[in-house]
Amino acid sequence: MTLQVLLTADNHLDPSAVQYGPRRFERKRDFQRCFEVLVNFALENRPDLLLVGGDFYDGILPGNPARAFVAEQLKHLSEQGVKVLMVSGHHDTPRSVEQGASPLAVHAKSGQVYFFHEQRPVSKTLEIDELTVNITGMSLNPALPPGADPLEGAALSREGQVKIFLTHYPIEGFEGYFGQETHIQASSIPKGFQLFGAGHLHRHQEKTLNGTHVIYPGSTERASFQEEGEKKGFVWLELDPSGIIHQEFHPTPARPMEAINCRFSGGGSLTRQVEEALKRRADVEKIIRVCVSGRVTLEQLSTYKRSLLLTYTQDKFFHAEFDENELNVLMQTPLESLPRTTPIQELNRTFQSLLAGARDDEKPLVQEAWKMTTARLQEEGVN
Repeated sequence: MTLQVLLTADNHLDPSAVQYGPRRFERKRDFQRCFEVLVNFALENRPDLLLVGGDFYDGILPGNPARAFVAEQLKHLSEQGVKVLMVSGHHDTPRSVEQGASPLAVHAKSGQVYFFHEQRPVSKTLEIDELTVNITGMSLNPALPPGADPLEGAALSREGQVKIFLTHYPIEGFEGYFGQETHIQASSIPKGFQLFGAGHLHRHQEKTLNGTHVIYPGSTERASFQEEGEKKGFVWLELDPSGIIHQEFHPTPARPMEAINCRFSGGGSLTRQVEEALKRRADVEKIIRVCVSGRVTLEQLSTYKRSLLLTYTQDKFFHAEFDENELNVLMQTPLESLPRTTPIQELNRTFQSLLAGARDDEKPLVQEAWKMTTARLQEEGVN
């Protein structure tokens, strides 16, 4: 007998998307659409398990429309006998008592999902088609310090013919791990497990560590331009006591993103140069970031109009943003440095200016204020 498993993570449902202005609700819908593709695949193929490796929601307080959407999807899965098991991650784990419970706890109350809410390894045993399956889940612990290993010294259940671990942490040795945050060391990956599923890293990748197959399914939708060229999706797995006997990566219709570099050289209108570059990349489905760079004169800079470019992109792209951090203006004459002064000198200059503009009856007050302020600064050791 074999076990059919769908592995997903980092769905980031209900992002704020405020940067998309009037299109933010359409952008929110992108994340739902990608999750729907996964759900429809599950309804058609009926896996035994759907494992969610954290950051299911983009925050701990998703809006009611997102909660209602998820409740409907989970209902469909439950009706078809798909068992859903979840852990929480960086985005959907509360970081204080004031923040309350994870939104995943609400769905767990319905009985349609099992939520490993504890921030230590906890096991759940299921009997599936004559196979004893042991799933160990561990949600993120935001209180752990940088460099800590949440699996160091952890006691794990070894029961079951098929053993699966599900969590949400960066793991040493994977792309995207930087070693400056709480992470799982490669040596801590437990031996004897048929699958170790993890969330947090948005790129789909896998390795075998300590004889255990470790898989990041990756995110189902692009969350930033760092994911520009990555395929997004989920993983379909077939397991038996010997390990993974078959697996497939299934893509989701993630919205395309592209960073476009526009480096100015020569004369002419800078706005026109950017328009020409954008015309060749036009795609109404694409989110773009235009990175403007180069060294220009003030006269050339006057030909660069971001407002006109934003208007130009409205019917050619889903959304456009502009980054001018690398655009440098050449100065015609060097700036002279200001003379060095002391606080007392600056104070004297200020009161001299006030005296020059004061009426005769106001001058004694200004002089007294000048004298008292100077004395107070000198008492504090200011020269």
